[in-house]
Amino acid sequence: MNSINFPNWQSSTPHPDTQLQINGQHGQVSEYEDYEIDPYLLKLIEGKTIAYVCPSPHLKDLGMGDFIDSHDIVIRVNQGFFPTEETWEDYGKRTDILVNCLNINKIRALSENPEYVQSLKYILGPMVSVWDKPKIDSFLESTGIPYQNVSDGYLFKLFKEIGTTVNTGLTGIITLLNYPIKELYVTGMTFFNMNQMGKIYHDEYHDQAVKFGNFSNTDNREPSVPQLRMDIHEQQPQIDYFRKAVAENYPDKLKLDDYLQENFVE
Repeated sequence: MNSINFPNWQSSTPHPDTQLQINGQHGQVSEYEDYEIDPYLLKLIEGKTIAYVCPSPHLKDLGMGDFIDSHDIVIRVNQGFFPTEETWEDYGKRTDILVNCLNINKIRALSENPEYVQSLKYILGPMVSVWDKPKIDSFLESTGIPYQNVSDGYLFKLFKEIGTTVNTGLTGIITLLNYPIKELYVTGMTFFNMNQMGKIYHDEYHDQAVKFGNFSNTDNREPSVPQLRMDIHEQQPQIDYFRKAVAENYPDKLKLDDYLQENFVE
C-alpha cells in the first residue's frame, strides 16, 4: 500500500493507520489485508446476474420491480424486513442476499423479523466490526444463515484508499466486484442525493429506520445530517471513488440505473 498516493483523510474517525495500531494493542486486527473470497458466496453468485437494491425514493413510480426480480440474485442493503406489497412494483419482492452493517440497531431490527432472516440465502457484513465482532458473529451464527463478516483489515484498506469511512452500500459493491459475477446492476443508490441530502429513503424504509432508532422522524421524512453522521461518512471521497469503479467496470460487469448513469457515465 505504500506505493499508492492516498487521498487526504476526511472523517471524524481516526485514520485507518491509527485505528489499526490501537486495535492491535487490544488484540484486534492490526494489519491491512486483501479480500478473502468466501467459497459459499462464490458458489452462490458466480456467473450470475445480480440486482443490488438500495432504498432511495427516486425509484418510486418507475415500475422497475419486475426487472429487479428478473435477476438471478436480488441483494438489498441494510433492510431488515420483507418488502411490502405497496413497494413491489417499484422495488421488487425478492431478497436473496442481505448486505448489512450489522450495528446494534440493524441487529435489533433483524432479531424482530426472524421470518425475513430465515428467508435469506446469505448475509454479507461489509462494515468494520472491531469491538462488536464477537456480538456480531454470535448473532450471525444464531441465524443459521450462511454469512461472511468481512475482515476489518480489508475494510480499513478500502477506507484508506477511498479517504473516508465508507457507506455500507459502497463497501458491499466493492466486495462483490471481487467475484466472477456476470453483472451487478446497482439501483436505488444516490450517495445521499449526490451529497445534497434531503429525502434519501423511500417512506417504508425511512419509517422502519426510525422505529429501530437509526434517526428521528420528521414531517417530510428527511433525516438530519448530524443524525446521519456525515462527519464520519464523507460522501465526496466515495463519489470520486465510485466514479473510478464505474470507469473500470461499466457497462460490462457493472450496470447502473438511470440516476447513476446521469451522474457517473460521461
